[in-house]
Amino acid sequence: MIRYFIPKVLIIILTIIFFSSVEANAQKKDTNVKTEKVMHSPKKATYLALVPGLGQIYNRKYWKLPIVYAGFGVTGYLGISNRTEYKKFNEAYTCLINEGDDCTNKLSELYSEDELVYYRDSYRRNMELSFIIMGAWYILQILDASVDAHLYYWEVNDDLSVDIQPIVQPNIPLNINSSFDKPYTGIKVSFKF
Repeated sequence: MIRYFIPKVLIIILTIIFFSSVEANAQKKDTNVKTEKVMHSPKKATYLALVPGLGQIYNRKYWKLPIVYAGFGVTGYLGISNRTEYKKFNEAYTCLINEGDDCTNKLSELYSEDELVYYRDSYRRNMELSFIIMGAWYILQILDASVDAHLYYWEVNDDLSVDIQPIVQPNIPLNINSSFDKPYTGIKVSFKF
C-alpha cells in the first residue's frame, strides 16, 4: 500500500511545487522602469508666452519674470498717468472753447488756449507712445520666451572664447632708404571654437 501511496503523494507535491513556481513568476514585477524624457517644446513656450511671464516660467528663467512685469508696470503707469493728464487738459480746453470767459475750470484760468492745446497734445502723444511701447514689450517677451526655448539645449562650454591682445609689429621696409621704420601697433582678436 505504501508503494501506491508514495508515487501519488510525490506527484501531488511536485504538481503543487510546479504550479506555485509558475504563479510566483507570474507575480514578478518589472524592475525596468521606462521613463520617457519630456522634450522641451519651443511651440509650447511661445503659446504660454501669450500670458506675460508664463513662457519665461516654462523655460525655467525665473529671474526674467520681475523684468517682464516691471516693463509692463512702468509702461502701464506712464500710459495711465498721461491719460489722466490728457483728460484734464482736454476738459479744460473744451470748457474754454465752449464757454469762453465763463469757464470755471482751474486749468483754463492758469493756461492760455495755445498752452492748453500744446499740453493736451503732448500728453496724448506720450499716452499713445506708452501704450505702443507696452505692445512692443509684450511682443519682445514672447520673442524672448520663444528664442530661449529654441536654445534650451544649447550648451556653452569652455571651448568658446574670445582673446583680445595688444600687438606691436616691427615694420620691415621694402627698400633700404625707406623712412617708415617705426613699428605698427594694433589689437589682435582671436576667436576659439
